[in-house]
Formats: sequence, structure tokens, C-alpha cells
Amino acid sequence: MDNFDIAIAGLLHDIGKVVQRAGVPIKDSLKGQESVFCKAQGNYYSYKHALYTVQFLEDNLKMIIDENVINIAAKHHVPSNELEDLLAKADRLSAGMDRRENEASKKGNYINERLYSIFESINIGKEYQKQNYYYNLIPLNSSEEIFPVREEKEDVEKSKKEYENILKAIEEDINKEIDKDSFLSTPNHKERMYNKLYYILEKYTTFIPSSTIDYPDISLFDHLKTTSAIAVCLYELYKNNEQKDKKFILLEGDISGIQNFIFQVTEGEETKKYVSKNLRGRSFYINVLIDFMSKYIVRKLGLTISNILYCGGGKFQLLLPNTDKIISVLEEIKLDIQKYLYRNYKTKLGLVLSYIEVDEEGIKNYSSSLVKLQEKTLFEKNRKFIDIINIEKDQFFVKNNKINNLCKYCHENEAKTRLFKNERMEICDECFTHIQLGEMLVKNRLKYIVYDFDNSIKDADLSVKFGQMGQVCFYSQLKNNNVGFMIENINGTGDFGRIKFVGNTVPVKERSVASFNEIGAMAEGEDKIAVLKMDIDNLGTIFSTGLKDENKSISRISTLSRMIDLFFCGYINKICEDLYEEYLKEKEREEVELDNLYYINFSGGDDLAIIGPWDWTIKLAMRIKEKLTQFVCYNPNITVSAGVYFADPKMPIRISL
Repeated sequence: MDNFDIAIAGLLHDIGKVVQRAGVPIKDSLKGQESVFCKAQGNYYSYKHALYTVQFLEDNLKMIIDENVINIAAKHHVPSNELEDLLAKADRLSAGMDRRENEASKKGNYINERLYSIFESINIGKEYQKQNYYYNLIPLNSSEEIFPVREEKEDVEKSKKEYENILKAIEEDINKEIDKDSFLSTPNHKERMYNKLYYILEKYTTFIPSSTIDYPDISLFDHLKTTSAIAVCLYELYKNNEQKDKKFILLEGDISGIQNFIFQVTEGEETKKYVSKNLRGRSFYINVLIDFMSKYIVRKLGLTISNILYCGGGKFQLLLPNTDKIISVLEEIKLDIQKYLYRNYKTKLGLVLSYIEVDEEGIKNYSSSLVKLQEKTLFEKNRKFIDIINIEKDQFFVKNNKINNLCKYCHENEAKTRLFKNERMEICDECFTHIQLGEMLVKNRLKYIVYDFDNSIKDADLSVKFGQMGQVCFYSQLKNNNVGFMIENINGTGDFGRIKFVGNTVPVKERSVASFNEIGAMAEGEDKIAVLKMDIDNLGTIFSTGLKDENKSISRISTLSRMIDLFFCGYINKICEDLYEEYLKEKEREEVELDNLYYINFSGGDDLAIIGPWDWTIKLAMRIKEKLTQFVCYNPNITVSAGVYFADPKMPIRISL
């Protein structure tokens, strides 16, 4: 039994809810087994979904999952040994032990109960009456389908059919993604299987309610994910025989120097041609960096991607077990990362890693733990280079590197002769990678992201290297679904892998990213561009005090943060596409030189920076506000602020932004 066995049990422990709600009959071999897996309540058995969990695992994964894992997964309501009890505790901690009466206006059949919007539960002082907005039973995507609705629900038989379709899709994807015949001979087979199960469940269970007994505003996926993460932490303490009141570590990684790094773009006669690509590439590099580092840390610690509770907006948060070994290895990882970043970026870019110890109450009341973590992160930011100073001593304060052939784009690193689109250029490795990212990260041009911690991949269309730690590889096409540590497909454009939502709308002219001059020319009147920056107001307050004290569970906060990220990373592309179509209709033109109006420089977490023609950028700001208001169910406690700056396209973009 290892970490991945426990993690898989946690990830699949409630999958039986999908099977049960689909109306699938219990097979003969499991009839009469209620006393083993379900909880006796007088003369009947409750929590029958546990029996359906057994059925799902036996039907789909029995060849490659140990029977003990099936029992641990399914017996979380009637544990009979220490490992089963461990998962039962993880299940309760994930849910926060909250058992509220359903506040929905209509209490109907559990099969017909839907996932209600978490945004309706937010209150930071403005009066709001819940309207019971709910999500339809759909796979994860970034279309208009993800918006909560108030229409009448489908009848029970239709709901059963929708669950049946979801169940069928899950089983088909498992068969497609996991080759059971060659599974055991595949390197790191449990890790690969876990990652694949993770993104299959994320795709199909995000809009399914975890509970239909309590007020159902927690996504089933977030409950499965956080239960898995907690279970692995508890198992690490169990197998190391460590007894601690504070069993968990909550760690945050926060990138420092983002603005200076992104806008360190020199604009002159020789470089202006690639300013927009360089800027966009640097912005996306920050996302690549935090994605890579978060996965690198959990992998080095022998944990899972479920232990990455949040990753976006320049930071990530990890749930780790509080063992002596984990703390020791974590300090080594922290120093290795800081050395790498200092070696490559000096003090321009850094990663602040801070963590706090958390007890079980801190998991149930996860919001309060986040507040304490933010305080610790702020403290660490004020001493972010202390470890490097201790290593470098006086040399930290002295710049003694003389570079003969200085890169014209960043004025920091040594330039080399490179060939880009049949044009020779003198450029450093970093800037060349950023320009390539900016050029290739266009809708449907790159479809797959592969994380490779062994530096074994040699055939990628583009790779971002992180020294001996590994690399992130990008592909336009990919046939092998077993390459690397994990595969993500950008905005669902690939055939397999975890859906990675990216704001990748960029105006293209003749297969090349348009310049700011060309964007400005799309405006009415003067050829000016506008820079739009937006973010959600009082986000820290929303997470810390926006939910009632009894409702601040780790799974509920996970649902809230993922829904916000879905809007800013995924749906934002749809808004830009819709306004472009309106532009064509208003101008009564079927074609224009550019295939979109907007250049998303950054969009993720809860904020964005987008460049476009001045007049249509104003319309974009108004449309984003309108759609976000709709997305959060018209709750006045969740608002957005925006700033728009009008500029000449020739003005250095770092000044505009």
C-alpha cells in the first residue's frame, strides 16, 4: 500500500453517486452486500452510493486496482480498519462536517437535485436574497453552458438519462486513456493512472453536486479531490508513525517581481517588431512557471496533483502532510528553486514559498487558514532573498558580470544568433523562448502541454526548460497519451489530457500575431489602442469572511476558486469572440485583416489585462462586467473594477500597462 493507493481510493470514494443517480441496477454479485458497505439505519441501509462505488470500480478498474483499495474507497461510512477509518476522516474533513438543511425552494427527488451556485452563498455586507441558481449536468467547458440558470429542472427520468450519459462518458474515457493490458508495464503506472482519473473526473463531475442532502453548492469533483489530498496527508503521518495535533502544512508559492519581469521589454527600432509577442510570451511564462513549480514540488514529495489546491494568478497553494521528512525535503526543494531563479533572473523574478501548520479545525474552517497563510506570505516577501544572501554573502550586492554581446530585448543576458521565421536575430535564450511562446500561443496553434521532470522529451514543438528540474513541452499534435508526467490540452482542443483553460485570444494577420499598430487601425476615428485591466473587488474578504462560519470547508473554497478561474481563464475567450462577431456585423463586413480585435496579455485568477481598439475595448469592459454579474447570479457582494488607458500604438506598451 502506498500514497497513490490511498489517493486513488479518496479520488473515487464517491463515484458511486453518479452510478446510483443514473439508475443503474445493482448487479447480482453485490446484492445483499449492503451490510458490508452501507450504514444501517434501523430497518434500512443509508449511503447506498458506497455499494455503487464498488460496482463502478469492479466494472472499470478491477484489473489494475487492488481489492484493498476498493474496500478503502467504498467503506468510508462503515470503516472496519485503520486505513478505512483514515479515508472516512478525510471524507468528513473535506466536507467540513457541515450537515445543513436544504435551503432550496423545492425539495425534490435526490436524482433531480442539482449543483447550486457557490456565488449565492457569498455575503460581505450587501443584502442579497438567494434565487437558487443551479448548473445543468454538463461536462466541463468554457461556453455559455457553464452559466447557472433558474429555469425549471428536468424531470427525474431526464435527469437519470443525463447521469447515464455522464457515466458512459467517464467509462469510455477510462477505457481510452488507460490501456489495462499494458498498464502494469508502464513506468510510474499508478501516478499516470491517478493523473488520468483526476482529469477525467474533473471534466465530468465539476457540475455534479457532491451532496443532495445538504445545501448542494459543493462540486462533486472538489469533494473527491480534497478528500484524496487529505487522505494522502493522513496516510503519510500514519505510515511514519507521527502523532501531531497539527497534521497538515498549508504552503503558498507566490511569484515576486511579475510586473517588472513582464514589462522588461526594450522597445526600439530593432526590437519593436516583436514587442507584442515578447510581452505576451513573458506573461504566459509566469503561468508556465507556477504550473511547473507546483507540480514539481508535490512530485518530489511523493504526493499527488490533488494536493495542489489552487494554481493561478501568479500563486499556488498546496496541502502537505506535516511530517519531519516532508519539512526537511521541502526546505531542500525551496533552496533549489531559489538558486535556479536567482541564477537565471537575479532579483528580477523570485518565488516566495511560505507555509503554516494546520490542525483539523483549520481544514474544516479553511478560510481562516488562508488568512493566516496570507499573513505568513507577506512576512516572507519582506525577506524573500534571505537564503540567497546567506549563500552569496557580499557577492549578492555586487554586479560583476560583463557581457560583451548584450541582448537587445532585455538588456540583461548574453545574446546569441538565432533564426526566427527565416530572419536572423541577436537574442538571448530567455527572450527567444518568450517570443516563441507569444507567437505560438494562439487559438488552436498549440494544443497540448506536457510536464516532463526527467528531461527525456526531445521532439516538442516548443519547450520551456527549468534546468535539471525538468521542462514544460508544447505540441500542436500528439499521439502518445503516456508521454511525460502529465498532459494538458489547451481549452479542450486536444483529444486527451486534462483541459487547461488559457486566455489565448490574439489577433492574427496572415498567420502572424498582429502588431499594436494593426490593432489600433481597427478602431473608429483615431487609430488608438486601449489597455483594459480588471479584477474582482475585495477578493480576500470574499474568501475569508464571505461564507458563513460553518460553511468554510476546504471543498467549498475549492469550488469557489475554480469557478472564478473558469470565468477568467476560459470564458473570457468566448466574450472576445462574440464581440468580434458583433464588430463584423456592425461594419457589415464578412472579413477584415485581423481575425479578432483583442489581445489577451493576461487573464487568470481574478484579474486580466487585455489590449484592443480603443472604442471596442470600452465595449469589452462593459460586456465582461455584464457577463460576470450574470455568472455570479447577480450577487451585489461580488463586483469587478476596471481601468482603461487610451494610448497611441507607438507608445511603449510598458508605460500603457
